[in-house]
Amino acid sequence: MADFGLIETIKVVNGRLVFKNLHVKRLFNSLKTINIDESEYKVEDRMLRLLKYECIEKGLKNFRLRLEVQKNRAHEYMPEISALKWNCTLRPLESVKYVLNETGLKITMLPKHKKHLDIFANLKHTDRAIYDAAINYARQHDFDDALVLNDNDTIADASIYNVFIVKDGVVYTPPLSDGPVAGVLRELLLTRLPDTKIIEQTITIKELYNADEIFLTNALRGIRWVEFLDEKRLSNSKTKAIFDEFKVVVIEHFGEHLV
Repeated sequence: MADFGLIETIKVVNGRLVFKNLHVKRLFNSLKTINIDESEYKVEDRMLRLLKYECIEKGLKNFRLRLEVQKNRAHEYMPEISALKWNCTLRPLESVKYVLNETGLKITMLPKHKKHLDIFANLKHTDRAIYDAAINYARQHDFDDALVLNDNDTIADASIYNVFIVKDGVVYTPPLSDGPVAGVLRELLLTRLPDTKIIEQTITIKELYNADEIFLTNALRGIRWVEFLDEKRLSNSKTKAIFDEFKVVVIEHFGEHLV
């Protein structure tokens, strides 16, 4: 992966990075994984400078900011220049507010392909072949997304989402050892919900199909409940309760304008 880069996709509302500290922490940890020695302060400072000079000064307030960070090969023989190359692209937001979807998603499983359990498995990076295969398979078969299995034939994640299931009122999500991307919203739900404890536990295919509810998460879209797993219809009562808890956290820590 000669052009390997890390990706950080951030929701910007009213000129501010939503879940900024969680994004900074994830990118900092990802850089450590690929042996880049950069402080959290420098990561945050670079994000904010990009936001100000390349985004806000263009008169934009609400948008999707995609950062791509790569090693600067020239740094190896010219240490005085930056060790990283930063690029950003902007796109319109689907929604400024986090709103639970009225119509549930339809999802399936991606066959044949597996996500490798290596040191890059939890990183959000530019080698997205497995996720391209998942979304293409889903669209070809009239689904919204397809779940990805890891080398052990257990659930990793989906094309742009982390996966959560509900069984008998208990919420589960695959642990990082099973290869999901270390999602920002996943981290928030695991650590900040006031009432619901989410258990990190391996999810087998059988357990997935026995689930009472399934929901998907990412930092841009929030929480998305799943109505159909193939032909199986699912409920969403616990998911609605978790979304209500999520709203409380967002209002308290990030602002009521987001919900």
